[in-house]
Amino acid sequence: MRRRVHQINGHKFMATYLRQPTYCSHCREFIWGVFGKQGYQCQVCTCVVHKRCHHLIVTACTCQNNINKVDSKVAEQRFGINIPHKFSIHNYKVPTFCDHCGSLLW
Repeated sequence: MRRRVHQINGHKFMATYLRQPTYCSHCREFIWGVFGKQGYQCQVCTCVVHKRCHHLIVTACTCQNNINKVDSKVAEQRFGINIPHKFSIHNYKVPTFCDHCGSLLW
């Protein structure tokens, strides 16, 4: 069974099941739910949004320009996977979420 792809401003959103607390990249609220697919995730830049928010996205997909494609290609060659983040070591004193994909940072 093929999953439906929703293309909006270069993003390729697909329904996804989220295994950890995640913030919506559009409205900045938690994406809640236990059963089923709670949100949509871009298959290119991995940003996550509510099902109700995916059609409201106005920003272009961040991985659509040449700079990010080069960085992604280097990361893909180095690690064997697509990594859109640029991490630095940091200790958080309170629960903090990634502004890009909404995942909990620890």
